[in-house]
Amino acid sequence: MKYFVGALQVLASGICFGFLGIFARLGQQQGLDVGELLALRFSLAALLLWLGLYLFQPKLIRLSVKQILISLSLGAFGYAVFSTFYFKAIEGISVPLAAMLLFTFPLFVNLGAHFVLKERMTKLQVACLILATLGLVLLLWGDFSVQKISAIFFGLGSGLTYSIYVLVSGRVQAQVAPLSSSLYVITATALVLDLYNQPNIIHVIGLGWKAWALVAGIAVVSTIAPLTLFLAGLQKMKSGKAAVIVMIEPVTAAVAANFLLNEILSPLQLAGGALVLIGVLLDAFYRPETKNQTENQTSDRREAP
Repeated sequence: MKYFVGALQVLASGICFGFLGIFARLGQQQGLDVGELLALRFSLAALLLWLGLYLFQPKLIRLSVKQILISLSLGAFGYAVFSTFYFKAIEGISVPLAAMLLFTFPLFVNLGAHFVLKERMTKLQVACLILATLGLVLLLWGDFSVQKISAIFFGLGSGLTYSIYVLVSGRVQAQVAPLSSSLYVITATALVLDLYNQPNIIHVIGLGWKAWALVAGIAVVSTIAPLTLFLAGLQKMKSGKAAVIVMIEPVTAAVAANFLLNEILSPLQLAGGALVLIGVLLDAFYRPETKNQTENQTSDRREAP
């Protein structure tokens, strides 16, 4: 049961992340550039978390100095770098290609988990990863364009840095309350992105209520919720499995764009989305019994009166 709760948490995390592109697109229509949106996203998320935990769960603010430093490092050198790399990639290549390069991270996570953390990959897990990756290629297949060669490396860098974030989080934050981790990860990310992007204060103050509503949406739905849910799920399963399950994100993004932005999905994209779903759901919920489990259950039944 613990595993299945974790699988649901990672799925929910991927679904929340899937709305990130929708908020970003609508935010740009309200006059927010990429740098401002990134800085405001994490700054508002950090502010809301600090206020919420201080008022309702102050004990979650308290962590050991070691865990605070780990969480701050994951934010500053993991999440901030990954986010910056991804948006730098979008500046030089088409969004579908950038997304495809970002989603090399499940491959990197599984390779790292297998060779570095010695987490054994089952044949089913390998099959699910291949199936979901193939579906992802079909789902994102479209008008690929490259204006800057460096953007390709930024795209790959986003996938690599996010995979490192996932692997390290799974290993060093297994006993940390997910909301506590999110508090310090998001705070460090906000500080780094504020310093890097240096948003125009006058422009930010003059934003209308629609722009602030979108920033609030991206801060809560696509930042606080998915970061917290993902770590909560990651604490209940291996990193490699979590990385495959969270691939529900691009499917959510495509479906949301279809309904909210009237972007039509081609038959090829629909087929790709279906393959991703099959791979993700098989990896998440198909749990074949091991030989020992089956033998033990058979023995129990024989001994029962």
